[in-house]
Amino acid sequence: MHTLDLDHIAEQLARHHQRATYGAVAAALGQAPRALMQGQQRAPRFSWIVSSQNHQPTGYAPEQKDPALEERKEVLATKDALLAWLDNPR
Repeated sequence: MHTLDLDHIAEQLARHHQRATYGAVAAALGQAPRALMQGQQRAPRFSWIVSSQNHQPTGYAPEQKDPALEERKEVLATKDALLAWLDNPR
C-alpha cells in the first residue's frame, strides 16, 4: 500500500527515474491537473511530473530539471498505470 500525497509520489518517481503526467498524478490525488503543482517550487524532484503533450515538466528551466529525466522512454499517463507502478516501482 502507498501513501497518496504529492511528496510521496514525487519522491518515488525521482528515486526510480520514472516520469508520470500531471493528469495521472492529479487523478490519483483527486485533484485538477492545473492545480496540482500550485505552491510547489520548480525543482528536480518535481520535474518527473510532466505534460502529456511533450513529456516535459511545464515551465521548468534546464537547471530545474533532473539530468536523468529522459533516461526512460515510458511515461505513466493514467491513474491506473501510476497506481499499479506505485505498488511495484521498477
